[in-house]
Amino acid sequence: MEKTNAKELLAKYEAGTCTEQEKALLESWHLGYAFEEQEKLSFEEQAADLDKVWGRLQSGQQVKTTRIWPFLVSAAAILLIAGIGVFFYQFKKEEARAFAAAAASLQPGKNHAVLTLADGRKIVLDDAADGEIARQSGVSIKKAVDGTIVYEIADLKDTPSAAKAYNTVGTPRGGKYQLNLQDGTRVWLNSASQISFPVVFAANERRVILKGEAYFEVAKNEKQPFHVVTETQDIAVLGTHFNVNAFSDEPASRTTLLEGSVKVTAIKASGSVKEVTLKPGQQAVMSDQLMVANVNAEEAISWKNGLFQFNDTELSSIMRQAARWYDVDVVYEGKMPSIRFSGEVSRNVNAAAFLDMLKFLDVKFRLEKLAGGRSTIIVSQ
Repeated sequence: MEKTNAKELLAKYEAGTCTEQEKALLESWHLGYAFEEQEKLSFEEQAADLDKVWGRLQSGQQVKTTRIWPFLVSAAAILLIAGIGVFFYQFKKEEARAFAAAAASLQPGKNHAVLTLADGRKIVLDDAADGEIARQSGVSIKKAVDGTIVYEIADLKDTPSAAKAYNTVGTPRGGKYQLNLQDGTRVWLNSASQISFPVVFAANERRVILKGEAYFEVAKNEKQPFHVVTETQDIAVLGTHFNVNAFSDEPASRTTLLEGSVKVTAIKASGSVKEVTLKPGQQAVMSDQLMVANVNAEEAISWKNGLFQFNDTELSSIMRQAARWYDVDVVYEGKMPSIRFSGEVSRNVNAAAFLDMLKFLDVKFRLEKLAGGRSTIIVSQ
């Protein structure tokens, strides 16, 4: 068969003037190729292929006759279904991109806190210049170059009244801060936390009141026991390193000891144990009852070291930490997933990178902006 004949045969089929044998030739040739492959063939390749099929017909080989238009209709249907699949794939892809972009806009927390003085004055610490920012009852309050707030006695004659003057440092959601108290004790405040303390401690004790979470490195002083008081417990120490997690939205308060010794006394407890003494690596858990557990103490202070660190942690607990750090609301669509996770990621990443850490869990996340521009992460299965 000549190439010119192949061209003529294609034209005849299009015009509907082919013989049955010619139709069989063309339709057998067409069915031998995937739809998209046939579209890629040049005219020379089509003609050469037709020559081979024509040769089989002349040698007496049977070629099954199949109407080409039903095939094309089927092919069109397949393409339509494929097109719908591509559309939804692209839609999901765009949806994922939009979610990632929105989540990336939720930036991690930073140094941000407000100091409330005894007279009611409020100082936004991250806006304050370095150096002395206030002076009260003989105590100078300074902001160091690294942002830490430092209390220093400036006039001993005025310090008796300072013991009755309480200051409060509070961090919002998405904030953190570090301060050095008048006795040299160092305190790291987590987000959504607050500590209240006298400008100068009393002669017989050092007492602070905590809401939220803080890590303490207490200056040693046997004559002045140091007390951290929360809603449910009183933690007494002489000089030690420990972490207190006492958020009101957590199911339990946890005091974790890293160094030294602490005594935890339950303020509210239904069990018979009212008081425990911790050794390094132990944690006092206070819910309805006071209990002691051996834990990885470094995990408890991972937040202070700039990490989210999880070890078989419930998803609900993970998301509460995310809500505080990224200043976002978290709601659950349907039943709260009962899932645990182990892993770690820097607290310096945005919310998109944080949620990417959880991508292998059998849950879905989406982000919505509510009235006023506040963001909400919606969790579903």
